[in-house]
Amino acid sequence: MKKKLIILMLISFSLLSAEMLNYDKVLSNLKGIKYYKNGEYDKAGEAFEDNAIQHPNDPRLQFNQGNAQYKNGNLEEAENSYNMALKNPDFKDKSLAHQNLGNVKFQQKDYKNAIKHYRDALIQNPDNLDARYNYELAARMLQKQQQQQQNQQQQQQNDDKKENEDQQKQQQQQQDQQKKDEEKKDQQQQQKKEENKDQQPQEEQKTEKQKAEEKKKEDAEKILKALLQKEKEEMKKEKQKMNVDKAKEGKYW
Repeated sequence: MKKKLIILMLISFSLLSAEMLNYDKVLSNLKGIKYYKNGEYDKAGEAFEDNAIQHPNDPRLQFNQGNAQYKNGNLEEAENSYNMALKNPDFKDKSLAHQNLGNVKFQQKDYKNAIKHYRDALIQNPDNLDARYNYELAARMLQKQQQQQQNQQQQQQNDDKKENEDQQKQQQQQQDQQKKDEEKKDQQQQQKKEENKDQQPQEEQKTEKQKAEEKKKEDAEKILKALLQKEKEEMKKEKQKMNVDKAKEGKYW
């Protein structure tokens, strides 16, 4: 494909060999073509551009400038130069200009407009076999591009569908897990209630036992206190009795 497009560009220069009134313009154009054929596209572009600026009404110079711009990768500038050349009704190489415009659109993968320009090139010159070849090639590329776009759309739809299914599945899993967590929480709460029921009688029994022990301890303390008091009183009585006995005997020591 690239080889075919390069051949088209090499044969599509507009020569000015018949120009007899302006030698500088002819020589500058030949200089640009020489640079171009040597692969020096930057120098070719400068030569064609200077010539086109000095002679803006010559569509052949704009056409050649477009060729150099195309080779330098400046496709939009090349398109503008070809269109400017085509606006001139005296321009004779309209078939080649449309052919090269088709090449620009082909490089931009704009196959619809590439086909349009190749068709216009054939209308201008039905014997332009290169334009016919590129027309058929662009038509196949357009068909392939449309098929790729259709496949991409289908793939995108499949991806979207799978993404939705995955999201729904994830949501369902989250809901199931949430339900399990709630059931587990309810079970734990119920189990805790049952445990509290079992613990309550034990605590009540423990409290009754503590009360009984405390009561028993209080009773024991009361008995002990009463015994102590009784012992004190008996000792007091015994002491008083001893004092009385001593007084009777006349002894005070």
